[in-house]
Amino acid sequence: MRRRLGRSCALVQLLLATAMSFTYAQQSEEPPHRPVGEFADEPSEPQSEWPELAGERKEAAERDEGPRLNARFRDGFVVETEDEEFELRIRIMEQTDFKLFLPTPQVPARSGVYIPRFRSYFEGHVTKSFEYELSLQRSVEGTFDVLDANINFHPVDEFQIRIGRFIVPYSYDWYDHLEQFFVTPERGLFPLNFGLSREAGAMVWGNVNDGAMQYAVGAFSGQLSGLADNNTSRDGVAYLNFRPFRNNGESEVGNWNIGGSVAVGNQAYPTAPLPLRTSLQASENDEAAQAASSIFLEFNDDVQLSGARNQAALHLAWYYRSLSFESEAQVGRFDFSLHDTTTALSVAGYHVTAGYFLTGEEITERTIVKPLRPFDPAKGIWGPGAFEPFARYSRLSLGKDVFEKDLADARDWTRQLSLIDLGVNWYPNRFVKFYLDWQVSLYDSPVLINHETDEHVRQNYLVWLRAQIFF
Repeated sequence: MRRRLGRSCALVQLLLATAMSFTYAQQSEEPPHRPVGEFADEPSEPQSEWPELAGERKEAAERDEGPRLNARFRDGFVVETEDEEFELRIRIMEQTDFKLFLPTPQVPARSGVYIPRFRSYFEGHVTKSFEYELSLQRSVEGTFDVLDANINFHPVDEFQIRIGRFIVPYSYDWYDHLEQFFVTPERGLFPLNFGLSREAGAMVWGNVNDGAMQYAVGAFSGQLSGLADNNTSRDGVAYLNFRPFRNNGESEVGNWNIGGSVAVGNQAYPTAPLPLRTSLQASENDEAAQAASSIFLEFNDDVQLSGARNQAALHLAWYYRSLSFESEAQVGRFDFSLHDTTTALSVAGYHVTAGYFLTGEEITERTIVKPLRPFDPAKGIWGPGAFEPFARYSRLSLGKDVFEKDLADARDWTRQLSLIDLGVNWYPNRFVKFYLDWQVSLYDSPVLINHETDEHVRQNYLVWLRAQIFF
């Protein structure tokens, strides 16, 4: 009996101790006591927790666990914090080409399948004032390299500073929109062979009045399209684009783009120039690059790019409902050296491009196209997608000195040519695009297309099918 009574007393004591501990814990979590009645500053109201204590707990939780992340798919995979201060966007772009060169066979150009671009984009912001971009590319040469790597200070749209490696603001064909948004598979003759592409540098830029005026001024490492970043001087580049009707009834008159760009520099480190091509922008002259495009001029072995390099461009573009119209005229003067003799070679070119959506899609700029009736059989959606026939005429002329000063062999190459592209783009959905292009090269003098048979032609043809995915 005493043993049972002792056990009962012990159990009661344990329960009392537990209850007292629970009561004390509740009291310790309650806010401090405030006076009530006539001594109170304000009427007493029930509160679950004082704001100061709640803020401290939230900060402690963030220190321990970090801010929460939200993930979604919106033109790429996006991960961002709840307060939108930090963002990471991952995007992929891949292009596969099938090229049939006519007449055949051609050497070194070869019909076949090529991958001109595979890109991975990593972009976003760390705080809303600082944006970043990192992109990697596998080009037709088969090597992976850094495409873009930069930081952008973005306090306001009108004034921004970008530092790192990125697209140089020269030529509307280069600076306004990326390759995945082109009307035709590749750029016109002048920007394809003499564009500045991407370089390391610093740039002040901005969009004024909601994009009615775009400007950019920068200093860059300086090299022509395709040349490695091995120059020791710095180029000055400026770009200006006006959209006069952007904020004044744009839907009635369309989105006009009128402007120009200039680039002034010096090739301080002599380097061998790349061959001039019709359908490929490459950074090397290896076997894959030679096979993927016809060549209309190849410089002699001892020729070097060395000295002054100046160029300018004027552009006019118009996007009205289903119509895209783009044009640009460019001139340049480039110093070439041969056996201690420098030649200032003049180059001029222009192109005119037009595309029209037969299926009713309307655009105000070259960007992602969303078909009104997409094609997605897996979901039972059998729409036609978006169809965009296109046409382009491109012209390029090099000065007579290219042959008279022995920079190239007049027996095998031409210094003047025209390029005609006729084709159609098909967009099954917003992520997939197919180009079908019939390209005709018209040479002013016969061009060598086969080193083995010494065959020369005045006309060259290319059947070009490109499949592209971008998300």
